[in-house]
Order: sequence, then C-alpha cells, then structure tokens
Amino acid sequence: MGEMELRHLRYFVTVAETLNFSQAARQLRIAQPPLSAQIKSLEAELGVRLFDRSSRGVTLTKGGRALLPAARDTLAAAQRATDSARAFADGHSGVLRLGVITPAATPAVAAALKLFHRAFPRVQLRVRHEDVATLHRLLETDQLDVVLTRPFRASPEFRQVVLGAQEQMIALPADHLWAKRKHIPIRLLHRAPLLLISPEHNPHYGQRLLALCAQHNVQPAVNYAADDLSALIWLVSAGLGVCPYPESLATSAPRDVVVRPLRPRLRGLEVALMWATASDSAAVRELVRLLSQVDFRTGLRVDAIRSPRKKRA
Repeated sequence: MGEMELRHLRYFVTVAETLNFSQAARQLRIAQPPLSAQIKSLEAELGVRLFDRSSRGVTLTKGGRALLPAARDTLAAAQRATDSARAFADGHSGVLRLGVITPAATPAVAAALKLFHRAFPRVQLRVRHEDVATLHRLLETDQLDVVLTRPFRASPEFRQVVLGAQEQMIALPADHLWAKRKHIPIRLLHRAPLLLISPEHNPHYGQRLLALCAQHNVQPAVNYAADDLSALIWLVSAGLGVCPYPESLATSAPRDVVVRPLRPRLRGLEVALMWATASDSAAVRELVRLLSQVDFRTGLRVDAIRSPRKKRA
C-alpha cells in the first residue's frame, strides 16, 4: 500500500479501537476535522461505510468489523518490513551474499567468517563458489555483496583490495614415491600424469605451471580430468596423478593427499576482495574489515582476532 493508504488504515484502526473521534484525534496528534475527512475518504475509496455515527456515539458497521483484523495485519506487516530494512542497514539482521573462488575458501577465511558471525549473529551468510568470470558478473548485477576472487579491472562502482598471492604447490597421493620429499623438482613432472581442471570451467588453472614446465623443457602428461578443484583432488587421492594446489589450502587437504612446494617456486595468482562502493551496510563493512585481515600466506592477522567489533544484540 502507498503511504496515504497506510495512514488511512492507521486512522481507521485508532478510531475503531477508541470508538471516539476526539480521543482518536488526540492519540494521532491531529485535529478532529481532518481525521473525520480521512475516514470519509477511506469509506469513499472502499465503497463501504465503516462507522455508524449517532448521538449515542460511534459504532463499527459490519464492513468496519470485517476490515479491522485485516487493517491490523497490514499495519503490522508494514512495521515488520520497516524494522527489517532498518535492522539490515544497521547490520543487525538480513542476508549477506558472499562469493568465493575455491582457492580462497581457506581456514583463515573461515576464521574471519566465525568472527563475523560472533559480531552479527542474526545476519545470514549465503556463500557461492563460482569461477572468476561468474563472480564478477554476479557482483556487477547486484546478486552478490562481497566477493573473494582474482583482481579485476578497476571501476569506480567497486572497491578492490588485493590480499596477496598464493604459492602454487603440488598435491600428490600420500603413498606416492615423491611424498617423502620436502619439495618437488620440476624435472620430476616430465611425463608425469598431471591432472588439471577442464579449460571451459577454469581456463587459468594450471597455466602458470605449464608455462614453467615449458621453460625447463618439461612435458607432463596432461589430463583435463575434472570440472573443479574438489573433484580433482579426489582423483589425486585415488592415485590417478598429481595436480597444482594453492598453498592456502595445503593444511586442509584430504588425509590421503600430501602437498609439497615446487622447485623452482611457482608464485600463484593473486586473491582480491571486492565489494560495491555504494554499500552502506554495517554488516558489509564489518565483513570487509575482517576479510581484509586475511593474508593468503600467513592466515588471519592477529589484529583482526584481538579487535572484533562489539557483539550485536
């Protein structure tokens, strides 16, 4: 309903509850003649007489008695909607949509989300794992609030903070011949079964490793074996080959998989935090503050843990 219609309903409910135009006008802090005019306007709009007025007082008609419960429900729903919008703007409740590329779903990020939930327990976090292009599109079309992704082109509509780069390591089965090595020389990858994500799902995955192999005249036996990293590491655990794996996920690899650094070292792609410049939600600001403390080489910085925002009631 429009603002004028809601006002009509508030006037009607107050008169219906007091059955006295003078008393209702005092409660509403308006003069009695405008109140009477508003009630007549509502009756004209509905085509129904709502009150019987006589020398003995004011009573509700059948139409008025039928309207009263619905009017109360409508006013209550409008108040709940207003309270919900204000609460989310203040960061007290609502839904916050976070997009994450798989290499950014690290224990340090989980620790930041834990701190966020402690400060904003009534804000529901909804997380989407997508490829880089999809995350950028969802952010630009206002389907996500905050994303952890690869650095993107600069835009005045979005803010971006680069959180650091992850070293690319090698994941291999725990019972592999190389598992006892402290690092994996790149020469060992020559003709080794190298599992990669299919290019149509992630065209960047493994490309830096392949470029490094080419520099050292190393030709691995490439198999584009899966559509995402979780499926790929599952195949590694099954003994089907090895794969490049981000340093940030090394501590959360499956038990039957070990992760070793490559020699020479292979610096991975950077991770960036992005959000809309126009966002004024306290919840978004706090999530951005906490995620900005994540270093993808060392984890969550101590100052984020020591100085969380005050817990909301």
